[in-house]
Amino acid sequence: MERSMFKPAIQQTWVLVTMAVLAVVLFYSASAIQVEHVAGDYDLKIKAAERMTHAMTILKNVRMAEAVFIDDVNDPNHTGLIGRQSSFITTDEGDLDSKISVLDPNVAAMMVQLLRQAGAQSGDTIAITMTGSMPGANLAVYCAIEELKLVPIIMSSLGASQWGANDENFTWLDMEKTLLDSGIISFHSSGASIGGGSDIGRRLSPLGRDLIQQAITRNNIPELEGVDLEDAIQLRMAFFASHLPLSHYKAYINVGGGAAALGSRLTDRLIPAGLTTRMDFDQFPTDGTLVQFGQKRVPILHVLNIREFFNLFGYPYAAVPPPAIGSSELYASTRYSKTATAVALILIMGMVVGVGIKSKRMIRHHLQEHEPDSYV
Repeated sequence: MERSMFKPAIQQTWVLVTMAVLAVVLFYSASAIQVEHVAGDYDLKIKAAERMTHAMTILKNVRMAEAVFIDDVNDPNHTGLIGRQSSFITTDEGDLDSKISVLDPNVAAMMVQLLRQAGAQSGDTIAITMTGSMPGANLAVYCAIEELKLVPIIMSSLGASQWGANDENFTWLDMEKTLLDSGIISFHSSGASIGGGSDIGRRLSPLGRDLIQQAITRNNIPELEGVDLEDAIQLRMAFFASHLPLSHYKAYINVGGGAAALGSRLTDRLIPAGLTTRMDFDQFPTDGTLVQFGQKRVPILHVLNIREFFNLFGYPYAAVPPPAIGSSELYASTRYSKTATAVALILIMGMVVGVGIKSKRMIRHHLQEHEPDSYV
């Protein structure tokens, strides 16, 4: 009678099939168990987004009371806050998709996250330069500041690119005043300028510059009047230094492409969107306020290239409609359970080790009782 070949457990077909089936079952079981990971500052993000929703509603109602027509094509989310293609105070061409994108309350949650990453805490003072080009981004910054209870020192330029706050009768400062009177915000710009080319209104008509100065006057904001770009930059730095030593600011935020803030368009190409905390600003070829704050090692939050900015958060660009508050990964995300994954891994490893030990014992026992050449 032919003697059957010896096979340890690890070579037996039914053992291998069983191990494979169990491994697959454990893999899919671990994959199916997911947990929700709540992002940091969840409550503050929700409150900031809700505040911005309220702010946008108030501003829209003001526009509706003035019988402003909402363009379904250029303002698909019906915010009432997309400006005109041209006006007397329009300084440059503008990207409509960017203006649509930032008129989204969730952008306020982004600002909360970035300011927290910059280390901002309640009571900290931050410096801000902004233009009228992206009122949505301006609103987002303001709402984040309110929820974080920061102290802002704000310098606003009123000129605006296409589709921004370029209505001569409802400039960015007028929006700001409306929100201040409504109790949505508790602060306002500490200084203002015409903006546009060289921050002194180049490319604007004399009427356009005059209309901006009227807006500054009616909102009772001190005007910083430079004679050229270099002077405008120096005035800004003196303005911020008069409130606090520059290195004592917790962060510097720039919204838009203000000439005095950037110094030149080259700065925008060199500074990434979002938060910058480590960069050698001493080697920069321009010296706008952004670069000078960077040289003081103040964290920089730059908001201009909106597509790049949104990519930082994996957030949809120019969404119609925008995601509901609290629904995106800004607030929470679903992840695989680390516990379930660890348990599955331990069980699979235990199964492999157990079969290996069993096989080793079988081989040892077989060699003790049989001739070595009978082993396969």
